[in-house]
Amino acid sequence: MPASQTRTVADFRSLFRYTRWANDRVLRAMQAADPVPKRAVELLSHLLRAQDVWFGRIEKTDHATLDLWVDESLAACAERAEASAQRWQSVLDGRAATDLDQPIAYTNSKGTHFETPLRDLLSHVVNHSTHHRAQIALVLREAGIAPPATDYIFFVRDA
Repeated sequence: MPASQTRTVADFRSLFRYTRWANDRVLRAMQAADPVPKRAVELLSHLLRAQDVWFGRIEKTDHATLDLWVDESLAACAERAEASAQRWQSVLDGRAATDLDQPIAYTNSKGTHFETPLRDLLSHVVNHSTHHRAQIALVLREAGIAPPATDYIFFVRDA
């Protein structure tokens, strides 16, 4: 059984709190940078837009059709980060344990139709965000900016 099938709704709530915490740390580090690397902003924008696209696919909203790669300002990213975190909290607050096995039908950005259990989509959103935060950390470091620690263990210790 994949590890994602052992996760509970409470586990996913914690993982999405972690995602919000880590996104906020990255955002604050970027807001303090002068100048902020353009590539870091592009990656953060993509990370946040992808969170919104998956929200839209799960909840059947217009968010599902957002472009994944758009030039956005850091201020726009900050607004999106807050709104996205609230949307994901509402998704998880309204779920029962049995909902995690619910298949979600959606169409990907290439037009291919899929049906995937909710628990796997939630796992993907968290992992995709972690992947791009690591890329952002590398871009910041290459620009001489110390990236914040965003590993899960730091979140646990901070809590």
